[in-house]
Amino acid sequence: MSYKKQMMAILSVIVVIGFFFTGCQRFNLSKEEYVATINGEKIGIEEYNIYLWKIKQVYQSVGQEDIWETKFDGKPAEEVAKERALETIKNIKIQVHEAKKIKLSLTEEEKSQVKLGTDTLITQVGEEEMNRLGISKLTVEKVMEENVLCERLFVELTKDFVGNKEEFEKFFEENGENFKKVKAKHILLKTHDIVDGKLTTLSEKEQKDAKKKADEALERAKSGEDFSDLVQEYSQDEASLPTNGEYTFGKGEMDKNFEDASFALKTGEISDLVESAYGYHIIKLEEEIEPDKDIIEDNYYEIKKEEFYNSRVQEWVNDADLEINEEVWKTIKIK
Repeated sequence: MSYKKQMMAILSVIVVIGFFFTGCQRFNLSKEEYVATINGEKIGIEEYNIYLWKIKQVYQSVGQEDIWETKFDGKPAEEVAKERALETIKNIKIQVHEAKKIKLSLTEEEKSQVKLGTDTLITQVGEEEMNRLGISKLTVEKVMEENVLCERLFVELTKDFVGNKEEFEKFFEENGENFKKVKAKHILLKTHDIVDGKLTTLSEKEQKDAKKKADEALERAKSGEDFSDLVQEYSQDEASLPTNGEYTFGKGEMDKNFEDASFALKTGEISDLVESAYGYHIIKLEEEIEPDKDIIEDNYYEIKKEEFYNSRVQEWVNDADLEINEEVWKTIKIK
């Protein structure tokens, strides 16, 4: 996946961090202390900074510090991140409101979960960053309690959900082939390598040497020599050497050329040379693995359950009132 596509995928993800606070809470925040109001509830800068910090970590996990020089649809990444953090808070606050309406409260086990989550998040942020952002343990605990309450609301509202068996059978009939996996061994002779996190082309001589060795290894494999021995002698895929070049994978999980060639083989069959973004492969199919229909069915119903819940949340969110405190908003910076 390209860097741009990775980031666009991340931008579509709602990063959930927070939920229900049962202790003291300030409602009389001054104009300089809150970022926005959601259905009349003021969202303090301190609370907002927790969400923004988490969004920052997600973005930088893909683009490092350079991400903040990027634009998406003409909008600076920093502004997009700020908006995403606010959307996340809005989503959560609406769910908290609905949970309160039906008088949900946390169990002792869930309170322990909040404590663990609070301690974990504080450790992740670090004391220095907590001080810089003005974040207190009390606010982190509030955010974590709200998060756990949202999870509780999901369970409560989906407890009577029943999957449509007939709908699943039709889905499986149309898509079952896509869930098949294969177990294959391969030998890789590199024409490209990862250098400083980037795919880099090797020299012309190294590429010619790779082709020569690949042809040699292929001839020996086709003649019946032990494939695992050839993997150890020739393959430059260090990650798979401990398993004699073996990978188990489904569709969409590997380089397309490698994947297509693997799925086209019969068990025990050896491919001709297959060229991927990394170099030349020789592939031997070890096993075709049929999909576990029961597991797929369970996962299918879980997805449908989430879709059902998310549609309810979206209805609530669409009806919610959000007002941004522009004076404070424009002062918020990530870097």
